[in-house]
Amino acid sequence: MPVESEAPSLTTQVDGRPHLVGAACGGCGTHTFPAQSSCPRCGADTTTTALPAEGTVWSWTVQRIAVKAPYAGPQPFEPFALGYVDLGHVKVESPLFGHPVDGWKIGEPVTLVADGSRPHLPFWFEAKEPSL
Repeated sequence: MPVESEAPSLTTQVDGRPHLVGAACGGCGTHTFPAQSSCPRCGADTTTTALPAEGTVWSWTVQRIAVKAPYAGPQPFEPFALGYVDLGHVKVESPLFGHPVDGWKIGEPVTLVADGSRPHLPFWFEAKEPSL
């Protein structure tokens, strides 16, 4: 018997802006990304939720080694910033764009992008434009 499976989407649109699809535990309040059907902390059922579209860089590094098969990436390879973005209830690992690879700061505000313009990435975070 063939099994049909479709991976759940990592992103959704809310009010015209992309958001990551996470989950919130009804028992203990733990949030996860990607969404999980049960809580990794207490085992209770979770509810799918849209995570914030903006956060801050919690930590970051530079990926200087090209990815290996079966993963794909742009050719020729160029180093890129990779960080953990603090979204309040959860931290998400993501590529970071909008600065030179060595130009990031912990605590810097970032915003989610998931527009398909980087074909190898379902989403990433970019440096947030300063408010005027």
